[in-house]
Amino acid sequence: MAMDGLSLHAMLWEARGLLGARVDKVQQPDKDTLLLSCHGGGCGRVKLLVNIHNENGRIALTRDTAENPAAAPAFCMLLRKRLAGSRITGMEQSGLDRIVRFSFSGRDELMDETACSLVVELMGKHGNAFLLDENGVILDCLRHIGVGAEALRVCLPNVKYEALPPQEKRDPLTASPEELSAVDSPRTLMNGFMGISRQIATLLLPDSLDAAQRGQYLFDTLQELKDGKLSPTLVPGVGPAPFMPMGRSDAIPFPTLSECYDAWYRERDMRIRMLRETGSLRATLEHALKRCENKISAFSADLLSEEEEQRLRLNGELLLSFHGERPKGADSVAVENYYEYPPQKVMVKLDPALTVAENAARYFKRYQKLKAARAYAEGEMDRLREEQLYLQSQLLALNNCENGDDISEIRQELIRERYIRPAPGKGAAKSKMTKSMPLHFLSSAGLSIYVGKNNEQNDRLTRSAPPDALWLHVKDAAGSHVIVDSKGMPDKQTLLEAATLAVHFSSQRSGASVPVDYVAKRYVKKPSGSKPGFVIFTNQRTLLITPDPNLINTLKKGVKEIL
Repeated sequence: MAMDGLSLHAMLWEARGLLGARVDKVQQPDKDTLLLSCHGGGCGRVKLLVNIHNENGRIALTRDTAENPAAAPAFCMLLRKRLAGSRITGMEQSGLDRIVRFSFSGRDELMDETACSLVVELMGKHGNAFLLDENGVILDCLRHIGVGAEALRVCLPNVKYEALPPQEKRDPLTASPEELSAVDSPRTLMNGFMGISRQIATLLLPDSLDAAQRGQYLFDTLQELKDGKLSPTLVPGVGPAPFMPMGRSDAIPFPTLSECYDAWYRERDMRIRMLRETGSLRATLEHALKRCENKISAFSADLLSEEEEQRLRLNGELLLSFHGERPKGADSVAVENYYEYPPQKVMVKLDPALTVAENAARYFKRYQKLKAARAYAEGEMDRLREEQLYLQSQLLALNNCENGDDISEIRQELIRERYIRPAPGKGAAKSKMTKSMPLHFLSSAGLSIYVGKNNEQNDRLTRSAPPDALWLHVKDAAGSHVIVDSKGMPDKQTLLEAATLAVHFSSQRSGASVPVDYVAKRYVKKPSGSKPGFVIFTNQRTLLITPDPNLINTLKKGVKEIL
């Protein structure tokens, strides 16, 4: 969920220490996100995060880092020019709307004092961020909107900024207990008061209170938020809240609201960023997979043509043995099938424009064509099945990407395998990059479990594992190589956990009773010349696994403790 006006009010109260802080650095990791690194006596060293994504939009303080693009966007360069070295002099929210104006004061190249402001609008798909000069003229914005039939206003450089009209709703922070007691449902609260999302409205209205008690409870909770008395919590399945919801024993308290938002959005932000950065690779792989599957479908039809082949051959042989008189212009002839006893009369279709011998030759030609197609299909099916599994594993690897190094490894591999072309002038040579690392989990028995995120990692992981380590993989499906750093067979619980990870990081993660092969790594071999990630193994045993999300979450907690 995106941040609502009430949560934004609480966040600005928490971030009031930014007033007077100096902006050290400006970053734009993606098209929706800005990061302003600041330091000051009231906040220390911290980053101001601005995200205008339609689902993940928010303003918060964060200590997380983000990867920057190779070339900074134009808007980021302008922000660096105008904001770097300036101080934050004001933070103003428009009522409880999701609109915030940050004011900055600094000096230009001639050391003259300058002022500008950054206006952030968290309006879903219409969200935007504007850099304004001291006269309110747009210097630039994240999303340019020109004149059009659906444009409510023009959002372009050198245009006077027009603020959005305020909501015609009551401010819940100034409402009395009597007014709030009339609220009987989350929908009524959302429709009657500004700045409250559906999720927050649900958390604000406990079912256990009657109308009078509900009004007083709402009043007390809202007054605490108005005075900056925050109790940040994260409610699983719902999201962050600046207060502790009544009757929610599953609510997780956090020291600050910013940490609460970081915990909720960290994985979501990464997933969205990876989907954007892997979009072209995903389209290439999906196209190649569709083409491969179409070939498999066509060759499967050829493999089923044996009966038709025999029929064509039989018709040709029967026509060659025909010595009777053919009726003039006949499109079929009755011949004896001497392959049956007693011989039976069968009708063989003819082309009236051809002689009986020419029709027989035509049948033999069609027979030879089908026979050759079936032989070719038999030779190609194994290769196509292997390619299909490879492409499925690459699509799965894109879902496992966590950073740019993971994506670069997949891109370089696809260049080597000739699925995509290298950048002009660079050839297919592998560029210098940091080797990405496999996922590292900790079993309940304290053993390390490693999971490859792509074919390159799978090969490195399997190649470097000790001979007596346990190797696991989902049977006959695309998936990650899993290594348990154990000397011999681990305990049953670790085996179950490793097998569950193998299923979770495979194309069968939504299945039930999924077979997982496991074997000592010494029995795993990589054939010479095979595709990345492809191995063969012997002496394996198989375990049936139904994925358990709770077990996966437990193992993820273990990762945080050891990394």
